[in-house]
Amino acid sequence: MNAYSPYLALFTGFVELFAFVYFFLLFKQSESLLKSLVAILLFLAGYQLFEAYNCMFPGNSFLVRLSFADITMLPALGVYFGYLSAPKESKTQRYITFVFLGSALFFITYFLSRPSSALLLSCQQFFATYNHSGEVYKYYGLYYQLGLFSMLLMTVYNLIFTEELIKRKLIGDFLIGSIVFIIPSILITAFIPQYNGSMPSIMCHIGLFLSFFIIKALVREKKLRQVSLGVEIEYLNIRL
Repeated sequence: MNAYSPYLALFTGFVELFAFVYFFLLFKQSESLLKSLVAILLFLAGYQLFEAYNCMFPGNSFLVRLSFADITMLPALGVYFGYLSAPKESKTQRYITFVFLGSALFFITYFLSRPSSALLLSCQQFFATYNHSGEVYKYYGLYYQLGLFSMLLMTVYNLIFTEELIKRKLIGDFLIGSIVFIIPSILITAFIPQYNGSMPSIMCHIGLFLSFFIIKALVREKKLRQVSLGVEIEYLNIRL
């Protein structure tokens, strides 16, 4: 078994953390739709940095559980983005969002309150492997799979029925990023036995692709706002 190398996790984590800080400051007065994307960057970065620390300095069970609490927010935030991206208010999507946000809160409380809820078994190459105990993990797996599926379904639906071109591009970037990190993660854990129990680690590493498309979308929003501001200033100068 190859020794664990923290460099991928550290590189990915710091890139995502830098992007989070930059766009958080840039869009802190913006609508919740953009803030939800920025928040996803924070939680992806958090898991990467927690994993790197846990594998380089093993023994802190709380930080292992904190990494699980961190990544538990990913499906809920994805569903939340889906709800916010709807072309008009949808009660169905709002109720779905409440269910997943409430479920995330429950599982986070479970991880943080039970010392044996998540154990780090080993760190190999670029991935960490975990052991879970208790029946609750069946429900946790169901929460995660349904959350990711709901996230994809909601964004596809909203993409189809949204007429505004700029918003369609934003939804499209998120959808593509989600697909290119979810499907490879499932395939790796399903067909490579040595990575059984490594789904959180694999998903977050491949989540770099999701981060790329989120950053791409946020950069485009920044450029559009700069253009809009430039047009407004030019208009005011003409009037003056």
